[in-house]
Order: sequence, then C-alpha cells, then structure tokens
Amino acid sequence: MAVQRYDIFFSGKTIENADPETVKQKIARIFNASGDQLEYLFSGASVKIKNNIDQDTAIKYRVAFKEAGALIEIRSADPVDPVKSETSNKPATTDPSKATAAMSLLPPNTGSLIDCAPTIQPAVIPDTDYLTLANPGTVLDESSSPAPISIDTSEFTLTPANTGSLEDCQIQKKPAPLPDISQLKIVESND
Repeated sequence: MAVQRYDIFFSGKTIENADPETVKQKIARIFNASGDQLEYLFSGASVKIKNNIDQDTAIKYRVAFKEAGALIEIRSADPVDPVKSETSNKPATTDPSKATAAMSLLPPNTGSLIDCAPTIQPAVIPDTDYLTLANPGTVLDESSSPAPISIDTSEFTLTPANTGSLEDCQIQKKPAPLPDISQLKIVESND
C-alpha cells in the first residue's frame, strides 16, 4: 500500500483575532522571506509552499503555521482515484473531474459531523394509561410487618462524660527488634 503524499497551500489566511502584521513577521522568520516574497505569500492567492510530503511533515507544517497564527490547506498530492462502485471492482466513473466532485474538502473550521452520527431509533414508550396514583397516606405494601427483634441491652451502662479511656481498644504490637550495630566504629578523618 502506497504512503499518502500531500501538498501544502497558503493563501494568507490567519487565525481569528490574530494580528496580521505579527503573523507576517512570524511567517517571514519561518521561511526567511522578506519583501516581495512575503507579499506574494499574503497576496490572497493559493500558493503551493510544499509538495509531495508525507503526513508527519504536513502535520509539522500545520503546527508551525498555527503557532504563527496562520492557516494552511493540506491537499492530497496523489492523483485522484476513480470512485469505486460498492458492488463491483470496476470503477463507477473514469472521469477524474466527476471523482473530484464526489469527494471534496470543506474549508477549515467549517462543516458539520452530523452526517457521521449514527441513526438512533427512539425507544418505545410503554403504555401507562392503566396506572393511577393512590391517595396520600394510602398503604401500598399490604404485607405483614416483620416481628420486632428483641435485643437485651441490660448489661450495658454509660460512663459519665469525659471519663474512661480507649486503651482496651488499642491493638498491641510487638516492638521491632533493634539491629546489632556493635561492629560500627567512627573513623577519624584527616580533613
């Protein structure tokens, strides 16, 4: 499978709210351009600034121009393939102009992805006409209540406030054994 190749075009478009003079200065630094060259880049005509590059290089150019405040257009450098029919391997048309018309790119920051959204069928709403509301205070669950549980609490007593301790709740841990460090000695330094 052949690697997709791209051409990069610039027509002087800038990002919204970007200062055109600042953008020109930054683009001048990127291309080391001045005077007539810079005016040609910002003339409004679509100028091919790079051709037949790979995707990674195209992305680098897009990022560099975006950081400068400018917008570029990335187009496929490969010749237009005829549109293939879904039912056969034969091309549906061999006229490149028709293939181009079938697949075109929108300008940057335009269009909608609504065509790509999957179709969602709404769920069927169940029939609730037979349901009614009971009057306030009506017992809805008529099953018998469980027998109360008898818990003997006669052995428990309360101590007066601010008395007692939680020592009986403390978890007793064995102290960690101390390592033998008797072989360690202080070495006199001559410094």
